[in-house]
This record gives sequence, C-alpha cells and structure tokens, in this order.
Amino acid sequence: MNNEDNLERYINNIEVASKIISFYEERQVSLRNAMKMYSNFSKDDDRHSYSQVHALVFETVRYQNVCNRIIHQQIQNKLNEKLKENTRNILRIVIYLAILAPESHQEQYWDQAYTKILHSLDLKYSKQLFSALKVYFRDWKLETLLESINDEEERLGVEFAHPTWLVRDLNAFYGPELTKNILKANNETLPVYLRLNLLKFRKDTIVSVLAEEGVSVELDPVMDDVVKVVSTDLPLPRLHSFRADYYYMQTMGSSLISHILNPKEGEVILDACAAPGGKTTHLATLQHDSGYIIATDNHKRRMTELIRKIDTYNLKSIQPIILDMRLERPFKIVFDKILLDAPCSGSGTFSSRPDSKWRIDRHQVKWLHKLQLTLLKNVSIMLRENSSSFLIYSTCSLLPMENEDVIEKFLKQNPKFELKDQEIFIGTPSPKFPNAQRLFPHVNETEGFSIFKIGFKEFN
Repeated sequence: MNNEDNLERYINNIEVASKIISFYEERQVSLRNAMKMYSNFSKDDDRHSYSQVHALVFETVRYQNVCNRIIHQQIQNKLNEKLKENTRNILRIVIYLAILAPESHQEQYWDQAYTKILHSLDLKYSKQLFSALKVYFRDWKLETLLESINDEEERLGVEFAHPTWLVRDLNAFYGPELTKNILKANNETLPVYLRLNLLKFRKDTIVSVLAEEGVSVELDPVMDDVVKVVSTDLPLPRLHSFRADYYYMQTMGSSLISHILNPKEGEVILDACAAPGGKTTHLATLQHDSGYIIATDNHKRRMTELIRKIDTYNLKSIQPIILDMRLERPFKIVFDKILLDAPCSGSGTFSSRPDSKWRIDRHQVKWLHKLQLTLLKNVSIMLRENSSSFLIYSTCSLLPMENEDVIEKFLKQNPKFELKDQEIFIGTPSPKFPNAQRLFPHVNETEGFSIFKIGFKEFN
C-alpha cells in the first residue's frame, strides 16, 4: 500500500473514530460497547484499521477535557455557529493527534492528514483562523494551558485528564503526591494478566502451550494460578489456547480477591454481585468445583455472560440467580463466606475504561455509597456466626466515599462485626484501616482495588 493509500485510510479511520465517539455519546453506552455496536465497523474487516480506530477512540476520550478546553478557547469563541457533534469529535481527535499523542503515535503523513481533515469540516473557517490553528497545533505546549489555570486541583485535573471533583476527593484523602501518581497511572497501559484454568489443565502445560504460541509470561509470586503476560506475538483472543479455555483474561487484583476469600471444598458461598462471573468461576475453581456457590445479580444481560462462563468451564457448583440484593434476607440459609464486590464508580479502572471518569460525578458516588451500605448490611445478615466465617467487601474504586466511609458506617451500625487481618496482603494499607488493603495501578501494576475483610468480634 503506497503513501497516498495510507493517507486515505488514515483519514477514513479518523472519520470512523469520530462517528463511534458520537455514537457512544448519543446512545450513552460504554466505549467498549460503542466499538462493538457501531454498525459500519468490525474488527474482522481490517485488523490494522481496527487497532488504529480503537486507539483514536479511547485516547481521544481519555483526554477529552483538554481537547474541550482547546476547542472552547481557540475555536468555539471565534465562531458564530454551534459545532455539530461529529465535527466537534473530529476536532477532538485532530487535537489529540496534533498536540497530545506521543511522537510514536504520529504518522509520517500526519501534517497532510490534519490539513485535509480540517479543510473538509463544515465550518466557516477563515484563512486566518485556519492558519492560526496550524501554528497553535505546532507550537502548543501543555504548560501554556496549565499556566492559565489558577486552581491547583483543577490544573492537576487538566494536566492528567481527570475531572476536578475527583482530583479534590483523592487529594483530600491521599495527599498531593499519591494523588498525582494515581492520576498519572490512570493514563498508562497496565500489564495483561491471565488466570489459569487449573481445573482442566496442568500449570506447566498451559505455560508450555503459551510459549509455543509466542507468549512470554511471568509467574505471579503469590498466586499459583496467575501469570503476567510479558510479550505476545499475536493478540491473545486470536490464539488457540484462548479459544480452548486454557486461561481467562482477568486482572491481578480481581484474582487476588478470590484468593483472599479462600473458599474451601464443601463451603457454602454467596457471591452477591456476581455478574459477569470472573470471580464466581474463580471461586468455584479454587473449590475444585466441590462446594456450593449462589451467584446473584440483578443485571440480566451480565447474568447471561455469567451463565455462559459456567457452561464454558463446565462448572457444577454454581447456582446463578437473577436477584436484587437490596432485598432484605432473600435467603433463609446462612453462608460460610460471602463476597460483595460492590457496584462502584470504577475509579480504579480508568486506565482501561477512560470513558468512565467522564460519566460519573460526586452525586452518583453519593448514591453508590448508599447502595453499597445497603448491600453490605443485607448480605451480612446471612453470614454464618462462627470463627471461620467472614465476608469480603471490595470495589474497583479508590474513592474513600465508596470504601472507608461505607465500612466506618457499617461497623458503627453493626457493632458485632470488625475488620479482620487478610492472609494475603500485597497492597498498601488503608490510611484509616491498616488491616484493609488497596491496590494502586502505579504500585501493583493492576487496576485499583480496595479490599476489606469483615468477621464477628466474638470469635477473636
């Protein structure tokens, strides 16, 4: 393919990416679902284009607050017309590529591409404005924009592409240094981890098969069924080992939660917010499929995915039930162990889901706080009262309102419970509860998680 063809494909990919972002905004779906649902686009058509469009979509949305500021300052205020949504998204992508993308992401024909794209926009650009934009793109520095912002936390939010309210909440709890590290890590790519299917295959067999397929892995020092992908010749979903269920792509932090719950053969376990089933199937695997797990969720589509996983792994010990755990005491039985991986803001997952940070606000986090407290209270009633029973409360959020604040209120309202020590502790102690742990992306190379182990006081 010659340079002219490359240029045309590049321009087409930018236009497709802008339409997918518009689709995501209009339909109020996640970016992942927008990529799947957009009718004129499929990764089966052209894998190179798919990868390029995927990067354009996710990275542009990741930095959308910076792009929006530049559009407002340099374009919107100089026009007497309202920008159409798709036009705005093309401008966002152009701004990302021209001044935010790493040099390694910029194409050799980029100058031609953005010139052609900007000229094609349905706007009444004067020659002077277009010339000014070109100069602005070439000479722009982030420091110039940051110097115009007086509020320190707002400036930090622009520098690392996060909403200001989130920066304020993190800064108030963690302090400026840790907050800055969290924000920075949320813009970086995290390693891929695999949870090995040791019910069906031996560990050495899986590692050997991966090596034959060009996948280099690093064994986890704590969990014997987890490996980190160091390098791979092909995307994992294209490998036979993936399709043959040798492993499941699951973050290290997510796998750790199941190990902390430490399910034993014969135990009766409640997975209270189970869909889409990654942790549920892991719990059953750790039990050697020789226990009884009730897996509940009120999300029908996600429960369909959980049921598919159960069938794929041929697990007999899991009973999936569509159920809203806001109901008080839905089961008369008691459970040896309970996992409540509660619905949350997902503030620990912004690296892989950059759209989430623009979809959540403090009002929603307050609503989630109330929901989490209700769920925790309701599941705790069903915990068997003995020395070996406990429940795990976890979120993929780093916000204290969804974690320490929930636990503090729960313990005050339910004085027979207390926080217990966790046998596997690889994270950072919570500033408020030293026996609870946090996983930070920049420290643990996994998504952010908060993990609390709760048991009965009288069995100390």
